[in-house]
Formats: sequence, C-alpha cells, structure tokens
Amino acid sequence: MDEMKKLFFLILAICLVMPAAADAAAETVTADSKITAVTVYANRAAVTRTARVKIGKGAQEVVFGGLPAQIDTDSLRVEGRSRATVTIGALMHKQVISQELTSERERELNEKLQLLRDQIASENIGLEALQERQNLVGRIGDNTPLQRDEEFQPVEFHPEEWAKAAQAVQQDMSETLRMKQQHDMKIRKLNEAVAQITEELRSQRTGQRSSYQVTVPLDSSAAADMTIELTYQVQNASWHPIYDARLETAEKGRLELVQYGAVKQLSGEDWNDVALTLSTAQPQRGTSPPAFSPMWLMKRNYDDMTSEEYRRAVEDTNVKRAEIAKRIGGAALPTPIGQVQGQLDVSRDEEEQNIGTDPLQEWRRTAKASRAKKPGQKQARFVAANIETGGFISEYKVAGPATILSDNTESKLLVGSFETESKLEVHVQPAQTTEAFLVAHSKLKGETPILPGPVSLFRDGAYIGKSRFPLLRPEEEHNLSFGIDDQISVKRNKLKDKRKEDGLIIKESIIERNFVSDIQNLRKTPVDIRLREVIPVSKSGDVKIEILKDKTSAGYKTDVENIAGLTEWVFTLKPEQKQEMRLGWKVTWPKDQNLSGLPQ
Repeated sequence: MDEMKKLFFLILAICLVMPAAADAAAETVTADSKITAVTVYANRAAVTRTARVKIGKGAQEVVFGGLPAQIDTDSLRVEGRSRATVTIGALMHKQVISQELTSERERELNEKLQLLRDQIASENIGLEALQERQNLVGRIGDNTPLQRDEEFQPVEFHPEEWAKAAQAVQQDMSETLRMKQQHDMKIRKLNEAVAQITEELRSQRTGQRSSYQVTVPLDSSAAADMTIELTYQVQNASWHPIYDARLETAEKGRLELVQYGAVKQLSGEDWNDVALTLSTAQPQRGTSPPAFSPMWLMKRNYDDMTSEEYRRAVEDTNVKRAEIAKRIGGAALPTPIGQVQGQLDVSRDEEEQNIGTDPLQEWRRTAKASRAKKPGQKQARFVAANIETGGFISEYKVAGPATILSDNTESKLLVGSFETESKLEVHVQPAQTTEAFLVAHSKLKGETPILPGPVSLFRDGAYIGKSRFPLLRPEEEHNLSFGIDDQISVKRNKLKDKRKEDGLIIKESIIERNFVSDIQNLRKTPVDIRLREVIPVSKSGDVKIEILKDKTSAGYKTDVENIAGLTEWVFTLKPEQKQEMRLGWKVTWPKDQNLSGLPQ
C-alpha cells in the first residue's frame, strides 16, 4: 500500500512539473522574412520586413537573421497581427560575425573575379609552355643542342635535308606563335572582364562580414498564424528629386512639369518589388533646438594669464569637465549588443538584487496575457508604451512595386506631375547680348511644393539643357528659360557718350550716355517682351545719377526684383512689328574727384 502511494505522488509530481518545464523552454521560430516596404529619406531609409509564421500557445521567440550590420538598432520596431491574443516583449538584438561577406551581390562578384583570375593564371601557364617550345624549336633550327639535357644530341644536317628541316621548323614555329596569339587574346578579354567587375565592385564594396539578429519575444493565447512586420533604419540610402520641364510652343506655351525620384542605396540588401515611399522628413536633423547658455563677458588682464594661479585654475576646470563628460556621456552611447531595449531604469539596490537575472526569463514569468479567443485580426499589444511623432512633411508613394538593387546605382522613378499656370515671354538684355531668350513664367498650383533639384529642359520635344528649381511653394512664381528665340531680332546702338564740365562757381564733371535698342517680332503671332537694362547706382552722396526722361522710352520700372539700377520695360509686339526702346542717363560728380565703376 505504501508503494502504491509513493508511485501515485511521483506521477502527480511529474504531471505538475512538465507544463512548467514546457513554459520555461520557449520555442524558437525562425522568420522567413521578405522586404515589403521601404521609406527613403535624404540620407537613410526605413526598411520593413514581413514574415508570416506559425506560433504555438505560450511563450516563444521569433528570430529575424541576416539583417545588415549598419542598421540603427535604436530604430527597431515591430508590429504583429494574429487571430490569437499576442503580447510582444522587448526586442533583443545581437551581432553575428561570419567568414563570408554578408552582401550576396558582393559575394557573387568576388567569386566571378576569382574565377577570372584563375582562368588568366591557366592561360599564362599555357603561354609559358609555348614559350619553352618556341625556344626549343629555335635552338634546333640554329643547330644548337641542349647540352644540359642529356636526351638531346647534336643534330647534323645534310644538304639534301636542309629544305625539309627548315620547312618543319617553320611550320612548328608558326603553329607555336599562333597558339601564343590565341592565349594572348583570351588573356586580354579576361583582363577586360576583370577590370569591369573590379569597377563594379568598387562602387558596391561594403566589406561587411557581420550581420544583426533580432529576437522578438512573444506570448500567445493559442496556436495561430501571425504576420510580423519588423522595421529598422539603415544608412547608405538616399533620394533627391529631379524634374523634366517640357514646353510646347505650338500649344499656347503649354508647360508640363514631371517629377522623378533619383534613388540609390548600398545597404547590403536588395529591395525587390517593394512598396516604395520617398519622404522629405530628415530624422538626422533632430527634434529640438539647441540649449542656450549664458554669454559671459569679462575684462582680461594678460598679465594674470601668465600667473601660476591662472594655470592651476584652468587645469581644475578641465578636470571637472572631464569628470562631467565621463558621468553623463553614457547616455549618448548606443545600446550594447545583446542588451534588451525598452527596459526601465532601476535603482542601484534593484540592480544588485537582479544580478544574474535573465531579462527574457523575467519577462516570461510576468507576461500573463488574456487567453480568451477573439474573432478577427487584432493588433498585437506591447508591454511598453510607444510614442508616435508627426510633422509637416511630404511623402511620395511610388506607383506599383519598385526594385532598387544594393549597387549604389541611381534609379529614376516617376513620382508625378505638377499643375502650373504659365505664359510665355521673351527676355531681352541688349547691354549684355543681342540674343533673345524664350522664358516660361509659371505659377505653381495645387498643394504640393516643388523641392530643390535639377530640371531637364525640353522645347517642342528637343532637349536644350539643364536648370535648377529652388524650393517653390504653391502660388509662388518662377521663370524657366528655354533657350534662344531666333524669331526675335535685337539690335543695340550707342547714340551719345559725352563727357563735359559745367558750373559757374562749383565745377562738376558730367557724363551723358544715350542708347537705342531695336526689337522686332518675326513671328506670325504676338509676343510679350520683357526688356531689361542696368543703369549706374551711386554709393556716394556727391555722385548723382539721373534718368533722362526725354531720352528714355516711357513705361519703365526701376530697382526691379530689389536689384539696384535694374530697369525694366514690359510690352507686346504684334506680328512683324518693330519697336525702338530708348534709354538715356546722366552722371554728375565733383570735378576734382575721380569716378570708378563706370563701364566704357
């Protein structure tokens, strides 16, 4: 009877211990993840990996391996969806060192390069053998035996055999040289391939032999399928806007503005068929303005700076600064590899009490989530609170899946077009050039700004050059010049350039200049003309400049665009119309002084 009781209690103890042991030994699930979405910033990118895994009931770990070594571990973030109730714990990460390069493309290129070098070495061996053969044939032809080789004996040629022997030597030498040429040709082609791969490697080389492994602890109320999204930021990725401006002069100056995103990356992993977003946010610029500090002023006695007291005071100050930096500097250090993120600070007493405690085991003991099943997909809950921030940024979602290889090659992706309100003008600057320039004066419509970037200019389908956009907000105006307009004739003449002295008591020097510009419209349609001239501007009170109204065409504006001396006329020329535009000005200054800055 006592034996039966002992057996009963033993079986009962085993049954009670087995579930606890099962809970303690958490299952590890390796995530087969794929990059599904990428948001590219000015100098980095946020990459989202998606994995669909089968999870069991209770505590377990989902492991993401092979992540780039340059990820910002502080940016790690995870989200999950499942029909079961799932609690996600604090992420853990560690660095894994391997012998092979982590970049698949870099490994492939290195393997190709090594194969080519082996082939070159093989061809060189063939060349060396042929060279020895050529040397041997040459020695035989010279009737010079190889004294160092006992197998060769001096050869005696009879006159009747000379022609036959010479022909044999010639044929063998010709065949040897031909084979050497073939080897040289192969080596040349192989060297070209080596140079090409070496150049490709130079732009893609990372040299990384380490990667990150991220562990996601979770606790599930039941066995279920789960979708997990892991997001992290990487360096060596960027984008910038580029534009096409296409002007159709036959369609009343219709201007089409198209924006592209030029994206490149060398993160160590290819982005294949991803949902790509281009963002104007700049995470690296920080979130808060710099702190203020007092600006102390004092009188300086240079004699005091050489004293022993001054030297000791400086040394004491430097020591105190070093102690402060040592004390607070750890706050700016990155999270050590393997350390759990999201942990709360604990007091020194608590640290001493928790020595030797595994954070993951501690979490497993405290994570008691509800086991009740709820229908439908639910967002997985976090143990720690998350803070989401927003700002005034623009995001451009590229239509359709995009592929950006990790080869530092720039890819041009269509973003969209801008609506503008445009009209054509011809700008004329006769004092500088007699060429007339076709300009599209445009106002940006809509709600999206134009970011700074280069713009390629096309006029009636023909590429004419490049320009650059500044930052343009909606309703702001900008001029795009589309090259020379040969249908506008410009001629300029100087009518008067006279210097004289005047005044009864106070003598003054006077320079007067008069110009005329002939502008003619050779088109069959009217055209708006914007003519600009620069008149002198005085920096001295006793130097006076005057526009001669009787010698100057009416309708001008001065100091245009807040540029001193810039004078402008705006008018319309009918088809075949010709118009004279006159400008006259006078400069007066004291006779006994010299004047500088006036062009001849």
